[in-house]
Amino acid sequence: MEHIYANLTVSISEFKKSPTALLDKASGEPVALLNHNKPTAYLIP
Repeated sequence: MEHIYANLTVSISEFKKSPTALLDKASGEPVALLNHNKPTAYLIP
């Protein structure tokens, strides 16, 4: 199991639906993007 370095995680599909809302929800904190429940990328606003 991989360690996730963010408190907020979302699937790539969820991110595609509303990226702006996700960044607002993150409140400046990192967000981990998951693909098949594995971290694929991190957004650092």
